[in-house]
Amino acid sequence: MTRSNRQLTQFAVDKLHSFLNEGNAFQPEQAGNTAVALLADGDMSILHFSLFEQVILEVFFDGQLCSHVVVHDGNFYDEEGRPSRTTRERLNGLLDALGEECLIPEQVRVHLDKDNQKECYIGRRGTRQRFGKDFPPAVIHSDSVRLVFDK
Repeated sequence: MTRSNRQLTQFAVDKLHSFLNEGNAFQPEQAGNTAVALLADGDMSILHFSLFEQVILEVFFDGQLCSHVVVHDGNFYDEEGRPSRTTRERLNGLLDALGEECLIPEQVRVHLDKDNQKECYIGRRGTRQRFGKDFPPAVIHSDSVRLVFDK
């Protein structure tokens, strides 16, 4: 099971696993600056994660099946316009858990460019897209093998 070195990231990851494995027993909850809620309308539902009351991740379900994930930057940036370290930490814990649950490929991360450390990306290996203040949220189609972004 995914383990985080940060207590509030672990809280979010545990809520994700709880929803996926227990479904109907899920209860919305907040711990510190992190909240998890379930928005439902008929067969459609959205598992909604927020940080400082700003959405950072939404997992969309059609019935029992995950259709896609929307990753937001949280509207809290460093001086370069990149998502804050706290936002990146929370998102990476959740993305790791989504990969472990086979809803997206494993090893998808929010990361800084390793060459210049100025640009922020979301993705893995050769498949990535820019991520941050001047870019739209990343929409990832649910596929356990291929990383597919919505264009």
